[in-house]
Amino acid sequence: MSSPSAKRPWIPLLLGFLLASRFALLILAPHTDPSESRYAEIARKMAETGDWITPQFDYGIPFWAKPPLSIWMSAAGIELFGANEFGSRIFIFLGSLVVLAMVADRARREFGGKSGWTAALILTGMPLFFFCSAAVMTDAALLLGTTLSMLCFRDAMLGGSRAKGLGIFVGFAIGLLAKGPLALVISIPPMLGWTVLTGRWRQAWHRLPWFSGTLLMLALSLPWYLAAEQKTPGFLEYFLIGEHWKRFTVRGWQGDLYGNAHPVYPGMIWVYLVLGSFPWCLPLFRTVPASWQTFKRWSLEHDARGIYWILWATWPVLFFTPARNIIATYPLPALPALALLLTDLACARNPSRPIHPAIAIGSMSLVSWALIIGLFLPNLSPKQSERELVRRFEKEHVPGEILVYYGPRKYSAEFYTAGGVRHTASATELENLLEAPGRCFVALPSYWMPMVPPRIQRRLQPVLTRPDGPSLYVKRMDAPELGRIDLSKTLPIGN
Repeated sequence: MSSPSAKRPWIPLLLGFLLASRFALLILAPHTDPSESRYAEIARKMAETGDWITPQFDYGIPFWAKPPLSIWMSAAGIELFGANEFGSRIFIFLGSLVVLAMVADRARREFGGKSGWTAALILTGMPLFFFCSAAVMTDAALLLGTTLSMLCFRDAMLGGSRAKGLGIFVGFAIGLLAKGPLALVISIPPMLGWTVLTGRWRQAWHRLPWFSGTLLMLALSLPWYLAAEQKTPGFLEYFLIGEHWKRFTVRGWQGDLYGNAHPVYPGMIWVYLVLGSFPWCLPLFRTVPASWQTFKRWSLEHDARGIYWILWATWPVLFFTPARNIIATYPLPALPALALLLTDLACARNPSRPIHPAIAIGSMSLVSWALIIGLFLPNLSPKQSERELVRRFEKEHVPGEILVYYGPRKYSAEFYTAGGVRHTASATELENLLEAPGRCFVALPSYWMPMVPPRIQRRLQPVLTRPDGPSLYVKRMDAPELGRIDLSKTLPIGN
């Protein structure tokens, strides 16, 4: 089969543009609230305190919601490159490049030629992968584990080396350290389903290193779980029952210790999948088999790879279909399989033009928009960051003066001040801070201003006004105190 990329040299060029764009955003775009900046701040605290066992939601408060692999990756980058965007994101990005390389290699070996370029371009261009590939969150680390397991399983079942079989369990261990048992729930059913549908039980039993692989998986992942429970008792109960059962079965679950529930209607994950893979998913909507026999023949040929792509791409989404508490990143584990499926269809149907120009142009437009918003018009971003406000505070303040956030907690403010910001929702506490000697700076959103007592408002002088986020104020040193006016020295009003 002729190489699609040889006939369309713009495919590797477009891939290079997407990766360069993501790298630019990795360095220059600020951490946004609430999710990315929260994990970045947890990683910064880990690097600062040297506690690599228990991630900390706040100083001395354990973060039980997720295992620490992605936090380790960000904390290691912060140790090496400093508490900045590059340091916190670089190892997440490198892990995503490994995923990209594995998918490209699989496509090359499955479809021949240089089809890996096509698969890599499709996956990179999907908005969900593009965002998560360098976002300080747990999703990219989970993707690394599930992709390694799924691809090693196919290799092992096709007669690959023993190392490929062990790679399945290494992927399991990565997933357990990235997201927990959810990694096994996402990975094992597609493998089991493929084995059942193809009747390859005997091969699965003989070719996979069940005993040594399980021991390897436990040796890599179990020590941290035991150490975390010993250091902070109660972790396992909250993590296994709360985060892995109630989060998905109880709509608006109120047991979340670290954030807000995300109640959605059942089936919403399919919408997230379409949006997260747009516009690359569009060819699927016009791909209708001529008959059941045609579909069956396609799905079973080449060692039933079609069935494998479909099971891998649909199971993570099917699993979360009834869930009532999910976020838009949950379809991410399905995207490598979706990219391979789309590459498979492209190579079979039109190898001379595997990617429609309109789809490529649409993807470039989305990425260009992300670049413009992320780098030049951050106020238009759906996610806000406190980097600008913190930089203004650092320019205006002198040593000893503090920054206080009145209202919701802003993790990006904590990250950019290296934990030096204070939060309060108490008007009394804010007033006490303003009564203390010297200046202090106050950040508060405009919608909180009506809840600020007038006596406090009179003490605040604007420094930086932002319509879509907290504005910065400084304590007025000359503000009159009405309670201290000597009424005997005032003139009467009227007759």
